[in-house]
Amino acid sequence: MKSLYQNLDFSFTVENIPIHVLTIALCRQVAHVPFHSHGAGCYELHYIASGKGEIHLKDGYFHTAPHTFYMAGPHTEHSELSDREDPMIEYCLYFHISPHLPGTVSEKAPLLKALFSQDLLLGRNASRLLPLFEDLKEEMEKKPFGYREYICGLLKQIFVLCIRSSRNSVCEGVSSASQNLVLQKSVIAEDYFLYEYENLNLKELSRRLGLSIRQTERFLKEFYGQTFLEKRTQARMERALLLLPQPGQTVTSVSNALGYSSPEHFSGAFRKYFGISPKNFLKKC
Repeated sequence: MKSLYQNLDFSFTVENIPIHVLTIALCRQVAHVPFHSHGAGCYELHYIASGKGEIHLKDGYFHTAPHTFYMAGPHTEHSELSDREDPMIEYCLYFHISPHLPGTVSEKAPLLKALFSQDLLLGRNASRLLPLFEDLKEEMEKKPFGYREYICGLLKQIFVLCIRSSRNSVCEGVSSASQNLVLQKSVIAEDYFLYEYENLNLKELSRRLGLSIRQTERFLKEFYGQTFLEKRTQARMERALLLLPQPGQTVTSVSNALGYSSPEHFSGAFRKYFGISPKNFLKKC
């Protein structure tokens, strides 16, 4: 089944400015995409539907997870590298906006001003986008009556939601330099949650980020939409899913590995998070 559509010209308007979609990639598996960039007026949106990996930029990198998206602006170098065991599956859209417009956009166009003010838009936990992409995939494949108009409406929704979500992920008015600083701090935070899940501590994370405890909590809330405790629980639970099915592991051993005070405490947290006990989860594996 076809997954890459090129030489398209779907179009819609945002704040009275025409935007064209030239390429659509649907459910594309990513192994390694080398460093590349795009010309004036070009914006490439990547939405990670499943899997994980890393997005590398000229000044740093960040980890992805399902429902992460990023939109690289003109001349923004970026590359993708998937995890070998859990490669990324992505949707990709290639937008084009007339190159002369960014410098002339008025105060009455806040969405486009938000887009033009940053080299990179980044959003996480953007699960609202998935049904739109799935709908887009079905329309592209089946081409029912009126599909072009319907697809243009979907593309506009995706475009607007990405700008809105990225503004919620990073403070408004942030400069490119500040954006890179935020990305660098996100790398530190994500590596801490990913690899040191058994000893996660807010004070230690604050020390590594060079922030106060209050600033760290605010950073996590603004960037991930989660508190430290919520982020810690997520990190431990995702690791539990990997550890439990492994040979020789028990509920007690996994509880100890994740830093819980007792197997009962771990089982209660697991049941609250997934709606199933660890023992019943193992029966289904």
